[in-house]
Amino acid sequence: MAISTITSGQKDWLSTLNNDLTELNNRDSGTWTSTGLTGMNGYTLNGCSYFYGMIGGRKYLMINGNVSISSGSIGGQTNREVIQLPTTVKGCGMRVTGYAYVQNSDNGFRLRVNYNPSTQRVTFTNITGVNVTFTSIDFGLIMSE
Repeated sequence: MAISTITSGQKDWLSTLNNDLTELNNRDSGTWTSTGLTGMNGYTLNGCSYFYGMIGGRKYLMINGNVSISSGSIGGQTNREVIQLPTTVKGCGMRVTGYAYVQNSDNGFRLRVNYNPSTQRVTFTNITGVNVTFTSIDFGLIMSE
């Protein structure tokens, strides 16, 4: 059977994918920077940076990196404020995705990363019922308006 018969009437998924990737590449504004990031509650920021700008006419906040502390712990089902973003970052309150990887004796994803748009702070929440002790956390977060 001819390929044209099989694909007749179907949307060209490769063109759609390439158009979407082009839109991401040709963002309206914004650059990756670490300017204005401040560690909180004894955390040190290691290679943390954020993108705050427009993609396809929609405002986005993306932040990632690593935070460390000489001896850290977060009790079960509790929050810890870790990073303060500059006050110029506003309007991104809808979570798209996020991850927080705890580096400790039994490495894993025990924390949830969140962004509070009213305080411009990144927080980690222990999603387990037990205390998590660590020295380093790799994380990433994407928020939109």
